[in-house]
Amino acid sequence: MFGYVTVCRECMNEDDYDTFSAYYCGLCGAIGRQCSQLSRLALSYDMTFLAIVLSALDGSEPERVYRRCAAHPTAKRGRIINDRALDYAANMGALLTYLKFADDWADDRSLRSIPARAALYGGMRRARKRFPKQCEQIFRELRRLGECERGGALIDESADCFAGILEILFTPDFAGGETEKKILSWFGYNIGRWIYVIDAYNDIEKDRAKNRGNPLLLELNGSDKRQLAGRLKTTLTFNLNAAASAYELLDIKKNDGIIRHIIYTSLYMRQKKILGEEDGSVSGIGGQPRR
Repeated sequence: MFGYVTVCRECMNEDDYDTFSAYYCGLCGAIGRQCSQLSRLALSYDMTFLAIVLSALDGSEPERVYRRCAAHPTAKRGRIINDRALDYAANMGALLTYLKFADDWADDRSLRSIPARAALYGGMRRARKRFPKQCEQIFRELRRLGECERGGALIDESADCFAGILEILFTPDFAGGETEKKILSWFGYNIGRWIYVIDAYNDIEKDRAKNRGNPLLLELNGSDKRQLAGRLKTTLTFNLNAAASAYELLDIKKNDGIIRHIIYTSLYMRQKKILGEEDGSVSGIGGQPRR
């Protein structure tokens, strides 16, 4: 389900890309410390984005060090350390990646999910112990999502369940006051709906071939996939615009250029590619409002 939050390297300035890379490497280190070395399987751009957004609400300067690692032994790379948003994202990544492989086993009896689950089990347990409230809420939404998908619910109902998971992820206890949490909740909700719908559309052919549940197969119902893409474009763009509007209400203290790049350019470009609308343009959703 995850894997849709990406960056467009050629569209980012050098400083923003270096900072994004430092958070990515910092997340890798945080996963190893917080969960386990094997839990580094959970490293992703999605959780890096979560960490960058939550870290942006903190006015302190990020602490950056330069170190070699097993993945990059020949040159020192920058990494952010001692950041609670990174530690939180590390735990949530370990939890969600474990649950993804558990879902793969439930859906397809995927053999590769067996060693992956075993590798991630310890990290998932540690994450659940540190963040019991978030974990319980995520499990509840996943159960609701499973019931919707098994029951043949339409896309809106299933997407609402997944959006609830992103709401939870973006509203940890340390993320500001009640007003800020409400804004983050709406931001996460719309990012979550966008991810679920774009993933469902992207997987239509694969899910149809494997006779796997996908709410968009009900809406396709023999019609042309391009017509479905046209209908989905409206709701997907609405979700991106709603997330962008919520972001403009946040008191962002750092990482603004990175977050704007992802919201206003990268996600929109990803949408165009998946829906088959590529035209070589790198323009985002409605431009980038001036702060």
